[in-house]
Amino acid sequence: MEAFLTLAEELHFGRTAARLHVSTARISQTIRSLELRVGVRLFARTSRRVSLLPVGQQLLDDLRRSRDQHPDCQAP
Repeated sequence: MEAFLTLAEELHFGRTAARLHVSTARISQTIRSLELRVGVRLFARTSRRVSLLPVGQQLLDDLRRSRDQHPDCQAP
């Protein structure tokens, strides 16, 4: 979920990869895998832009709400 949350903030694969200290390809694979698991596209991608789709925004809102309600469950 870290890759999803960071990409949702950055809306840029390169900056997301840099923040998480992994390759851009790894972020792309992770997001693709997540989208396959949930069965929907979470991001719209073009050659110049990444944007959060409505279902991705809903997931982001749900994850943030859950994180805020359970701060003790966050990774260090």
